[in-house]
Amino acid sequence: MKTNPNKTTESRFIHAMNGLVTAMQRAVSKAETPQEAMRLLKRYAQTLEFSDWCDKLAYSLTAKIDKSSSQTWREAAAKAGRGSEIYKQIQEELNKPRGGVFWLKVKENASLIKTFPITISQTLTPYIASEGLKGRRSTDILDDLMKKFPDTAKSRLKLIARTEVSKTQTALIQARAASLGVDWYIWRTSEDERVRGSHTKMNGVLVNWKDPPSPEALAGLKSVGKYHAGDIYNCRCYPEPIVNIDYVDFPAKVYFNGAIRTMSRKQFEKIAA
Repeated sequence: MKTNPNKTTESRFIHAMNGLVTAMQRAVSKAETPQEAMRLLKRYAQTLEFSDWCDKLAYSLTAKIDKSSSQTWREAAAKAGRGSEIYKQIQEELNKPRGGVFWLKVKENASLIKTFPITISQTLTPYIASEGLKGRRSTDILDDLMKKFPDTAKSRLKLIARTEVSKTQTALIQARAASLGVDWYIWRTSEDERVRGSHTKMNGVLVNWKDPPSPEALAGLKSVGKYHAGDIYNCRCYPEPIVNIDYVDFPAKVYFNGAIRTMSRKQFEKIAA
């Protein structure tokens, strides 16, 4: 498999959201007090124009991720071989109309984008209150607020972009895996210095879709719950579906019964049957 293709999608999403940040700045530019700036921001979030923009961006984002996840399945089909039954099943699956999971992710992503202005308002409001208690003039606080606004917004949207692109990709791959009866995948990381230690431990591990691991617990850290590759905040990992066991290098690391074990092909076939 090639490396995770969603870096490009993430960048496009951030670019589009930067346009939203600019629009939000325009919406508060005529405020005369910090409190009025926050009211204008909330008012902007309630406009029909903003709602429509969010719906269109969510659809575009999800469609791009669906396209990249389809490429993942095409690569899996190529490994299966043109003469195999799974190859035919994958091709048929890719030709089907977009299913319920796709539209669910469109709805979820649209809802998340729509809350973005409110989230920024909630982030900045404590700053306004704190500075007011210090006795600072309202105009000075407003000037500082306008300087903080773009950096605060852009920092937040980067986290949203990385998290939601990866979570959407995982959901779409998992939906197709369920439809095709593909029960296992290989956890893949981006294999760079930014990969969290607990996820480095998961790189190359075979995982069953019905039994997500807790990477933190496996690494001796405090658990933040069980989840699949790419399905947690700020994660750039992704699942590589296993459609042909012949392409798995054995002995292989397998997550099974709450632990990572090294298994031979014969051992794996027993638990995967």
